[in-house]
Amino acid sequence: MIDLLMRAFVLLPLTLLVACAADPAPAQPAAASEGPSRAVALTFDDLPLQGRPYDVGCDAAALLAMHDRLLAGLAAHGAPAVGFVNEGRACEALPAGTLEAVLTRWLDAGHDLGNHTATHPDLVRISAEDFTADILRGEALTRRLVEARGGRLRYFRHPYLHAGDTPEKKAAVEAFLAERGYTIAPVTLDSDEWVFAAAYARAVAEADTATAQRLRTEYVAWTEAVVAHFEGWSREVLGYELPQVALLHANLLNADTIGELAAMFARRGYRFVSLEEALRDPVYARPDPYVGRYGNSWLHRWARGAGLEVRWEPGAPDWVTAYYEAGR
Repeated sequence: MIDLLMRAFVLLPLTLLVACAADPAPAQPAAASEGPSRAVALTFDDLPLQGRPYDVGCDAAALLAMHDRLLAGLAAHGAPAVGFVNEGRACEALPAGTLEAVLTRWLDAGHDLGNHTATHPDLVRISAEDFTADILRGEALTRRLVEARGGRLRYFRHPYLHAGDTPEKKAAVEAFLAERGYTIAPVTLDSDEWVFAAAYARAVAEADTATAQRLRTEYVAWTEAVVAHFEGWSREVLGYELPQVALLHANLLNADTIGELAAMFARRGYRFVSLEEALRDPVYARPDPYVGRYGNSWLHRWARGAGLEVRWEPGAPDWVTAYYEAGR
């Protein structure tokens, strides 16, 4: 997630970027295929639930119903997804087995699961040793469920997309992940979606149906503007449109709008692909050059590595941010 204050700062200078990321030559796009010319892999962070203070996190029936709606919407549009799990963030008041029931639903629907740490710590604020310990705590149940189906727990995503504020810390975590057999899941299509989601959860909790409807409608339209931005930004940075990797979250807003979001992607000529297929594009073999305090799209990171000034995606509208902040 992009920190609200991030746009006020400048990323580290190019002297901190790895040399192989500084090559400005555009990567070669993946081979063309039949059907829509654009591709997107959908990923959802923070399973079983993102959202504070307004959420359904301690209501097992509501939580499972939310995931059922989200999974039904993905199935209706034939969209594979990866759900990134925080095993240690489920509400303590939930009945035993609720988290396993959520994850089992995802696997039974044919989706993949990844590790998002146990408790969603910020790598900027803790040591590499404490962070890697939280990675281990975050994989016990997920690994068991995935391997029971003959799969492999292979994807990891950093909370907040914070991959390390020093070269030493970043390198230590990346070495640990490689040793554990993880692939770091990049993000190219990122946004302030979480601001909309928190505002929407508040509107639902307060039975403010008019605001909830307005948020749903504007969220879909705003997301399309964000997608359009990254389409153009990809062409500017790489010379072509790469298969996008979209970061969304497991929350009420996406459960209630997944049909409209999927229709928007389809209208723009996208086909839904797995994360595995998206990462076959050779550009994803480029290292992540950014070292610093913030989390942002890999397109922004590669742009800085090529000496380009970042053009930021649209932020959440002022009224949505104000509504969100008033409910904190």
